[in-house]
Amino acid sequence: MFKAEARWLYKQIAALPAEQVTPVLNIGSSTQHFREVEQPWTSQELFAPLRASGIRVIHLDFREGDGIDVRADILGDEDVPRLKALRANSILCCNILEHVREPERLAARCLQIVQPGGLVFVTVPFSYPYHRDPIDTMYRPSPEELAKLFAPARMVRGEVLDVEESYRDKIRQRPWILLRHALRAPIPFVDREKWRRSMRKLYWLKHNYEVTAAVFRAPGA
Repeated sequence: MFKAEARWLYKQIAALPAEQVTPVLNIGSSTQHFREVEQPWTSQELFAPLRASGIRVIHLDFREGDGIDVRADILGDEDVPRLKALRANSILCCNILEHVREPERLAARCLQIVQPGGLVFVTVPFSYPYHRDPIDTMYRPSPEELAKLFAPARMVRGEVLDVEESYRDKIRQRPWILLRHALRAPIPFVDREKWRRSMRKLYWLKHNYEVTAAVFRAPGA
């Protein structure tokens, strides 16, 4: 999650009465160390302000770890009753859709476990290079495509965010990475797919990353 993304999410949630959104179920949350040390801005810009506003966040992941409140497989049918019992009034589904082979199943599951009339806050890359976690299907939807995925939920807001970060920021920190591109450029025949991904990354030396961000209202009771 990018800083601009975390700020956007907080702005959307904070604009609503706390009782309408709490508790927030954060699916694919990773650990507290990840949220506070590896990506500290997610805590600073999103989770800490939400707590200060009286909004409870339930962190869910498929693995155990520090700061993970609920361990469950979001796509596993056996965990659905337990997840519905959390009575989440809203869900954070952030940077997950590109890492599952059936994004339509994940969208449907979000609408299944959120409270009737609840909200689902979604972010997914729109312009961003290949990144495994452990897979990347290269799902890069527009807001309109995301709205189709989450139907019959109603899209309350949808936009493409310029996160004001790019591959050049990584290059500034580790300039020797450019050497990899230079060494790979003349030998596409060794591993053509890796070569293509390497060359495509150069696009983001000039262009910022972009994220599709949307808010969906689940069907009512």
